[in-house]
This record gives sequence, structure tokens and C-alpha cells, in this order.
Amino acid sequence: MVLDGVFAADAISLPADGITTVSVPLAELSNKISRVRDDLGYSRFVDLTAVDRLRRQDRFELVYLFYSLDRHEWLRVKSWTDGEAPSITPSVPAANWYERELFDLFGIQFHGHPGLARIMLPDTWQGHPLRRTEPLGSEPVDFTVTRKVYGHD
Repeated sequence: MVLDGVFAADAISLPADGITTVSVPLAELSNKISRVRDDLGYSRFVDLTAVDRLRRQDRFELVYLFYSLDRHEWLRVKSWTDGEAPSITPSVPAANWYERELFDLFGIQFHGHPGLARIMLPDTWQGHPLRRTEPLGSEPVDFTVTRKVYGHD
């Protein structure tokens, strides 16, 4: 397997969706992503997202997705944080807006990011709406079917 020598055998898994997934300690994330891209040939960065696992010590699961154009293979890299992570933007410029999105919606701080600022919500917005600790239903959504409910005829 192409991942041998870069990742420990117990860090590699194959979930039901068929995308090889590797778990990486946060302290090794930048180094491992460089190896994924340079040594292993997963040169195309596709996505970065997060999952709020509220009850875990490191509650945010960071999920990076890469693709090898030569082998036509996907690779998912996962790491966990309590709210801070190294930015991969210096080595993967395409991650810039993805990290800004996670900062905006989850409040995750990416150290070394060139311009970490809100990207979707107004600068005056309080909180981070995709955290599981945010209250539900605090802002009514203006659809024609809800206008009568909220008195906006």
C-alpha cells in the first residue's frame, strides 16, 4: 500500500464509503499533509470540513480530503482539536477559504493563516452557528411559509 512508511498501520482505516482514511495527531498535521501531497502524490486538495463532537476532549474533528490524479484515488486525513490548529494555507493555498469558513462557523483558530476573518457571517455576528452549543432557532428564516408565523405579512 502506498501509505506504508508514512502512517502507522493502526492509523489507516477503510470506512464504508471506500475512501481510505488516516488519523493524524494534531502536532503532526502539517508535516503529514506535506507528505501526503509531495511524497504520496495526492496533489489535489478537495475539501476541508469539521464535525463538532461535543462530548470528546478534542471536540472538533477536522476532515481533509485529497485526490491523486495519477492513481485516481481519494484520501481522507482526520485530526482532532479543542479549537486551535495549524493552518495548511502556507503549503496548500487552496485551503484559505475553507479555514476561514471553519473559523467563521465553528470558531476554530488556524495559526499561521494569512488573513483569518469571517467569510460568511457579518463581522458583528456573535457566536459560531455550527457549534453544538449554539442555541437552535435563535434567528427566524424568512420564507413565504413562515411569514405568517412570525408576523411578516
